[in-house]
Amino acid sequence: MQDELVLINTIRGQKARYCRFVDTKEWASLAELIADRPQLRFFAPDGTLLYEFDSAAEWIGLMRNYLDGSHTIHQVHNDEIEVVSDTEVKAIWSMEDYLLLAEGSDRPASIHGFGHYYETWRLMDAKWRLTDLELRRTILEIKPRQ
Repeated sequence: MQDELVLINTIRGQKARYCRFVDTKEWASLAELIADRPQLRFFAPDGTLLYEFDSAAEWIGLMRNYLDGSHTIHQVHNDEIEVVSDTEVKAIWSMEDYLLLAEGSDRPASIHGFGHYYETWRLMDAKWRLTDLELRRTILEIKPRQ
């Protein structure tokens, strides 16, 4: 039980770093948390698949370009963490994000969303890495630029 609690707290720390690295735009540090060939899927509130990636480098590159000059906050809470084995953990997190996108761009003024992350973390080369992520939105508010 003690080892399982330590592992659960390790995964909580990894997810906290994930959120911080996105918000502080520490892209190299974010890359260290994600497997090279992850399965990343992002869904709209109606269940429509919005984006899908199987390359950490491609996804991080898109994020870097989209969020350049923007201010963001990503928060996760109410975690449900299941230790599947010594090398695999599944997690579900409630989430909220708020993005104030850079002015002078063709992007919306802001995006505010809620939903749940469904994730698998695996121990790879002595590091816990995100191998599967689905973000299923329940609410997504997009404010157009005026």
